[in-house]
Amino acid sequence: MRNSGLNDGGPLVPRARLWSWLGGAALAAVIGVAVYYGVTVDPSLLPADQRVVVQPPYRSDVDAGTALAEGQARAAASGKMLMVTFGANWCPDCVALHQNLNDPETREYAEKYFEIVEIDVGSAKRNASVQHDLGISVNVIPLAVFYDSAGDLVGDTFDGELKPARHFSSRDIRDFLQEVVDYHRIVSPDQRQ
Repeated sequence: MRNSGLNDGGPLVPRARLWSWLGGAALAAVIGVAVYYGVTVDPSLLPADQRVVVQPPYRSDVDAGTALAEGQARAAASGKMLMVTFGANWCPDCVALHQNLNDPETREYAEKYFEIVEIDVGSAKRNASVQHDLGISVNVIPLAVFYDSAGDLVGDTFDGELKPARHFSSRDIRDFLQEVVDYHRIVSPDQRQ
């Protein structure tokens, strides 16, 4: 009697077992692909009740003048410093700075000592009055300008101290902020000692 193997010269594997093994491997591959694409699926393709809308860090729909006035009022009321950041969503350093500021440990420190206002420079017309009111001209982004709670200028990053923000860790940014708080100095995170 002949065995129902696939290969007469090699090990005998019953066809039913081979198909169940191939079926299991194929199923695992399909599940793996589904999990991969399920995790990385474009949110707009999800059903409406499962979509999470993520706002860009620098929002063009926010009135810069109003945001600045509210930040100044919060700083005066809380006794905290005011940190005004100018940036754009197309700028990798700006987005990196925003992400580092939102790291839990850095965010806790920043919220303890600063009122933070983020201003989108994508539309020069929308924020020109803010630049005029602050007496500045944004020539490098990300740009951070710091004021004490009374509204007096503490310092700024016009020399590009935050320009390579994508190369800084959230710890670097927190240490940078600590230098501003403790010494009212602006020192690039990569030049701190």
